[in-house]
Amino acid sequence: MARLLRGLLAAALLAALVGGLPWALTRFIGWPLPDHVPTSAEIQGVLLGPMTATFLLDVLACISWSVWALFTVDVARCAIEAARDLRAPAVVAAGPLRRVAAALVGAILIAIAGHRLDHSFAASPSVQVAAGPQIVETSAVLPIAHDRIPAKSVVVLAPDPVTGVHDSLWRIAQRTLGDGNRWPEIFELNKGKPQPNGGAFQRPSLIFPGEEFQLPADAAVPLRAEPTPPPAAQAPSTRQVPEPDLSPRDAPPTTEVSGPPAFSWGDELFVGLGLASAVSAALLIARRRHRRRYRPGSGDRTDLPVAPVVYQLRLAHLRAEEDDTDSPRPTAPEDDLGEQDSLLSLGIRDGREVALDLAAARGLGLIGEGAAAATRALLVTALTMAPMTTRVIVPTDDAAALLGRSSDQASLPTGLRLASDLEAALDELEAETLARATSPEKGTWPPILLVARTPDQNRRRLQAVLDNGSGFGVTGLLLGQWPAGVTAYIRGDGTVSATNPGIGERLRGSAMFRLGEDHLTDLLALLHQAQPSDETARPTYSTLEIIGTMSDSATPPDDLAHAPQAGAESANAASHADHDGEHPHAPFRISVLGPVRMWWQPGPETAESEITAAFQPRIRELLVFLAVHPDGVSREALIAALWPASSPEKTTNALNTSLTRLRRAITTATDGALSDAVLTGEGRYRLNPRLVDVDYHHFAAAVSQRRAAASQHDRIAAYRRIVDRYTGPLADGLSTEWIETARESIRRDAIDAVAALARTLVEHDPQQTLDLLEIARAFDPHNELIYRDIMRLQERLGQLDAIPRTLTLLTTRLAEIDDRPTPQAIALAERLRRRHDGADESLDDERARERRRAG
Repeated sequence: MARLLRGLLAAALLAALVGGLPWALTRFIGWPLPDHVPTSAEIQGVLLGPMTATFLLDVLACISWSVWALFTVDVARCAIEAARDLRAPAVVAAGPLRRVAAALVGAILIAIAGHRLDHSFAASPSVQVAAGPQIVETSAVLPIAHDRIPAKSVVVLAPDPVTGVHDSLWRIAQRTLGDGNRWPEIFELNKGKPQPNGGAFQRPSLIFPGEEFQLPADAAVPLRAEPTPPPAAQAPSTRQVPEPDLSPRDAPPTTEVSGPPAFSWGDELFVGLGLASAVSAALLIARRRHRRRYRPGSGDRTDLPVAPVVYQLRLAHLRAEEDDTDSPRPTAPEDDLGEQDSLLSLGIRDGREVALDLAAARGLGLIGEGAAAATRALLVTALTMAPMTTRVIVPTDDAAALLGRSSDQASLPTGLRLASDLEAALDELEAETLARATSPEKGTWPPILLVARTPDQNRRRLQAVLDNGSGFGVTGLLLGQWPAGVTAYIRGDGTVSATNPGIGERLRGSAMFRLGEDHLTDLLALLHQAQPSDETARPTYSTLEIIGTMSDSATPPDDLAHAPQAGAESANAASHADHDGEHPHAPFRISVLGPVRMWWQPGPETAESEITAAFQPRIRELLVFLAVHPDGVSREALIAALWPASSPEKTTNALNTSLTRLRRAITTATDGALSDAVLTGEGRYRLNPRLVDVDYHHFAAAVSQRRAAASQHDRIAAYRRIVDRYTGPLADGLSTEWIETARESIRRDAIDAVAALARTLVEHDPQQTLDLLEIARAFDPHNELIYRDIMRLQERLGQLDAIPRTLTLLTTRLAEIDDRPTPQAIALAERLRRRHDGADESLDDERARERRRAG
């Protein structure tokens, strides 16, 4: 009924414009032109005389008659087009008269032949409906019915006159086979066919309007005729069609971002917590890779430098994990604009994450002041997507605009590759698409993302590549307008203020993620450090190889020959001396080497009880920080470590509250016996050494004794004390950023002590040296150099069966950081095993001869 009323209103308005306007001009103004040819005197009198009302009305009447004539011609053209194609007339950029005529004729056509027109549209799997300067593209597909007929061939359509969207094999397969992912069937049927450009059909992305392609046997086309294509021999036009207007209009108000899904830092950083989690994981892997290259005994204490943006994202991840213990955060985005496996998080709306399936959307174009920052953020998000690794390709011409200082290939992660130009990038994408399309193995393909500026000359091929690759994980993120997919206008503050119609409309009002150029450089450098190392850059030296060179040149001194016994005596003496200088009994004992644990012992004769559960995690972290600073720590250092992102007013209150809770927890756990375990004076805070015993203090004292030792015996004793006191990583299980540097420095002190003892004992007690290296392996499970030394000692002790197991353990440990043993380690294991192959083979031959004699 509504459709009929709209048709009647359009018909009435059209009749008024076509028939009513001439009647009104004739009835009220009359014929504006003179009834005879004017003389020169009459013309001069009209031009030079004063303007009269009659003359002005006549001029306006002439203009009205001209406009009416042009409008009537447009109405006739639209009527002919609607009757021929049985669809709404196309809107071309020819002025407002054509638009008004097309709108009125289309409304009348829908009212008269609406049922048939609906079936005709539904039968077409790719329908473009005019909507002002934009188009809505639908993909509704119905089974072959009475309005579809079988077809043996299809003709490539001309570009859309409004958007410039070209036809492609994917779109042809979508409208003729009902499934765009069946385009490889059309490609195989027509491969090698001559094309209008003089070449053969070898590229799925290179098709020309007017070409005719054979179709599979089950293909069908709509019953209505398609627009007449240009002649097949005509070369494709390179004229640029005007693009749709996507300037901001009628945009929803900016959404206030709140809640857990995102993290912002300054004006240039706004990312999802998923990216923060990925950066945090990459930082842990990069640290492990950096630490595995540490040479035991070198004394190097430099750790992996951390950029400020990485540090902030790591803190955001740690805070989110703490919050999740109270209120779990949903892992899936609120707006799933596609399949879960291929979603790319774009931004936040109403406190929830918004994501888009770029492959299904056939590309995302970003325009506006905030487009570049959003592109950088989405690029890093794509590189860190899980569970599959995304490959990102960027043309070199666009790298400077998109990546800035990060355009150096040597500092980029392996997942990000620079192509020489857009043509080379499209060649790579097309080859990968063909390989996946023809692969016998079907399944979910790892995504491949093209990040580039919207081209001027290769739009048709780019669109075809994204169309054909949409079913195989190939997609694009474009800096510029992209009518063939989704285009979003992004303001300077990151808000999406306008999109083209379709699935992109759900992005309006979203706050897009954004990333500054310097932040992008730092994050890409971190991802580069977290990837597997170049084998040629890994160190090839070993602790025992250096020892072997030294021991071959000279006989060890007589005092070193008895180093194990002397070292043990010195260790016992040092242990007693350590306790003699302390208070006879410290009732409160804290262990921070290994898992954090606390014990309470009221008196020397009473049993010790564990009170760890009495301390909350945040209070436990404060206690650990005080424990690793025996000489005390200032208020500023406490605040900078435990509350790095809070304002000064909040941190002062938080510190006072935490100290109060710590004292209250100690008092409660000790039944009121301890109340002054934390001393405060001169702006510094420290644990009372008379009441609190910390295992780290003994470890630090052993390290100091080793540095101050004047004799070899004293050094060996200090080394043994260091190894005995080190019971695990500092505050193992405590996830906080401030502790990483101290934890690594302490771990390297322990490894150096083990290496020094190994140098002393390797020639005189290989078995004890092997035991020490097993301890070092537990301290540093990813250090390949230690595993090599273990295999050498196993060969020296005749434990040949243990060598393959050591290599297997090394392989397993390195797999934890996505790495593998170097060829040097594998060759070493093989070489050590072969040393005994000759003797084994001789023994086997002798036993074979004995069996033959016995037989």
